Amino acid sequence: MAERAEPARVLSAAGSHFYPGARGSVRGGGEVCMVEFADGSVAFGRLAETPTGAAKPGPVLALDGYTTARGTAIPARRWGVEIAGDGDGGQFRITARLA
Repeated sequence: MAERAEPARVLSAAGSHFYPGARGSVRGGGEVCMVEFADGSVAFGRLAETPTGAAKPGPVLALDGYTTARGTAIPARRWGVEIAGDGDGGQFRITARLA
């Protein structure tokens, strides 16, 4: 079993799931991240820049599947993300569901 890298960036979401327009706060930085949803559920993922020439430029969050506090299984997905501010005190906004 592969070990999970320790997340350097934490995204705290205002809701229990992501959708275009969802917002939240950012702590730390780096590619490996953990998402803390408002209902207490947690998901892990990686944040990377889109390849040059991509249709939607900007960071992409590849988020592992997770289960909400109410028991709803959310599959793994990729999300376009805007991040304002570096390190602690930053904000994020989901711009698009990519997959």
